[in-house]
Amino acid sequence: MTESKQMFWNHVSKKLSAYLHDELPPEGANSVGQHLSGCQQCRAEFEAIKFSAQMMAQLAREQAPKSLWTELELAINGKGTIRRRNEEDAKTVQKSKIFIWSPLKICLICTPIVVLVGLAFVYLNRNLPLKQTDTGPSWEVTRLEGSPAIGKQKIGQKGQLAMGQTLVTDNVSRAQISVGQIGEVKIEPNSRVQLVEARGDEHRLALTRGKMEAFIWAPPRQFFVDTPSAVAVDLGCSYTLEVGDDGAGLLQVTMGWVAFEWKGIESFVPAGAICVTRPGPGPGTPYFSDASTELRIALTRFDVAKTDAMALDGVLANAREKDALTLWHLLARTTGEQRGKVFDRLAELLPPPSHVTREGVLSGDRTMLDAWWDKLGLGDTEWWRMWKGPLPTQAK
Repeated sequence: MTESKQMFWNHVSKKLSAYLHDELPPEGANSVGQHLSGCQQCRAEFEAIKFSAQMMAQLAREQAPKSLWTELELAINGKGTIRRRNEEDAKTVQKSKIFIWSPLKICLICTPIVVLVGLAFVYLNRNLPLKQTDTGPSWEVTRLEGSPAIGKQKIGQKGQLAMGQTLVTDNVSRAQISVGQIGEVKIEPNSRVQLVEARGDEHRLALTRGKMEAFIWAPPRQFFVDTPSAVAVDLGCSYTLEVGDDGAGLLQVTMGWVAFEWKGIESFVPAGAICVTRPGPGPGTPYFSDASTELRIALTRFDVAKTDAMALDGVLANAREKDALTLWHLLARTTGEQRGKVFDRLAELLPPPSHVTREGVLSGDRTMLDAWWDKLGLGDTEWWRMWKGPLPTQAK
């Protein structure tokens, strides 16, 4: 058997998790890396594991109340109605829970594993055929409230939205769209949304008016939403998107990342951040939802009229260290003296890596800008490059 054939017979599935987390010895890591470079099957499994790990890292950690385990285990053990107990009872139960694996504990521990397996399954089977109607692929629509309609036809409990068709909700209607096998989208009242594309590697809606809430568990760049002034590109996330009658839009990300793109302009919006888009200028500069009112007002003025020097000064004066996200984007939206001001303020809030120079950033040096992005601590640049390509080219 030739060396190349032997490589494909000896798949490395069992070593992929350890390889991802740098737990293999150097010779083992080199062997797995070489195998992945030539084995499509193992490479696909590795990407699924990597994507699932990144999604899990986005989950928030919550501290349960100290009384939770006591009350739940008493309920599970058939103690009847939960009531107050004295300190001795509480201590006894507290000690016993160290040694007893209750069904609830097992469930809570296993649930994240089930979620990750599900994410990997969706990733590996993302090209399975969609449901077909007489007009082609379609997505299932579930009525949540009122009488949503596909075109002029009101749906019952469920309906099918085919490519080219439009889902409409009035002021008391809500609906949910199953986005193939990769996620769900809730459509709020007074909304119009059209199914534009439904392929295994591209799922696209067009929101012309109203509000939607998306939860997508597919790998990045498989779900898109067109609006009159920007395209929302899912990078593995949960978000809400609103579009007004004037075509302006508001994006709020609750988990993961979304890219807002329009005619060469790109804004990368992480969880907890907001981005406005307007007909004409397109996507604005993203900012965190807890940014000061002064910063948001000044940023709006600058996004509308980028020659407003006073507006830019207002943004820089009111920026916190956390607002480095906003200032990094402003490097691509300014030139000359304005870009120099942005550099100086960003350097005060978040000093650049040692090899990143003022001259290099002002000239639009790609490697320097990417290195500074990495220091923001907001995302994995290599992960973005894998799925999306380079970060946006900076204006000179």
